[in-house]
Amino acid sequence: MATARPFAYNTGAGITGTDQVGDLAVGTPTVGFTATGLEWWNGPDEDLGYVIAQSVSGDTQPTPVPGVSASVGFFRSAALTDPSFISIANAVAGPSGPFASGSAAKTWLNANGYWTSYEGGAGGTGDFNVTVTQVGLDVVWSGSGKFNLTALTSAGSSNIGGGYNSASGAWAIGPDSPVDSYNGAISNPGGFGTSQIPVTSNTGSTFGILGGGLILVPSGYISNTTISGSSTYANTTIVGAGLSGGTYTWSWGSGANTSTLVMTIG
Repeated sequence: MATARPFAYNTGAGITGTDQVGDLAVGTPTVGFTATGLEWWNGPDEDLGYVIAQSVSGDTQPTPVPGVSASVGFFRSAALTDPSFISIANAVAGPSGPFASGSAAKTWLNANGYWTSYEGGAGGTGDFNVTVTQVGLDVVWSGSGKFNLTALTSAGSSNIGGGYNSASGAWAIGPDSPVDSYNGAISNPGGFGTSQIPVTSNTGSTFGILGGGLILVPSGYISNTTISGSSTYANTTIVGAGLSGGTYTWSWGSGANTSTLVMTIG
């Protein structure tokens, strides 16, 4: 059964039985919809992904019904996972992102008048998060967050760009460019598939993992700095790209210097 809730654009006092976030009244008012004097809209199915709602002044939000506009608008993540939520939150926030965690994204959204159904995802979340998703006819790798390098040792520099070898657990995201490598006691999940295909295009910063035991970051990277990047593999599917769906985690360090990288495929 679908899970959804009502929303209204409300610049007045909070309504009993609802949550007020920015100019949004969210939930079922105990005094009835008609009695509030507001126009209410049913939100998207929250079983299919995390929902972000925004207020739209002037009742100008387009709807699927010709000639009908709304006072609220919605975004929904592709899956009920932290990386998927972070991805859609980054799209909403624009230059104010990227976010290193789901909780950071939720905090920013609420502080800026957005409501979200996110309360913590079923998938993993780390200091750095990578999602591998089907976007139309393409497979897109997208990563954002920060690396704590305190517990690692510099292992030299090289040049690398987007690509992967799923059988060995090696991958990189971003354009061909100089990178610094770091090694140490890194816990890794091993392989995440059976084969590889050539990358089509890359954007943003360059980073990745080589052989499960070498961290790659942009040349001159400063520890705990937020970066992001993406790689696109055109005209393929996750299965066709030789990837196995699931959540894969790399971790290193301890105490305040603990750092994790979580990759969610599918």
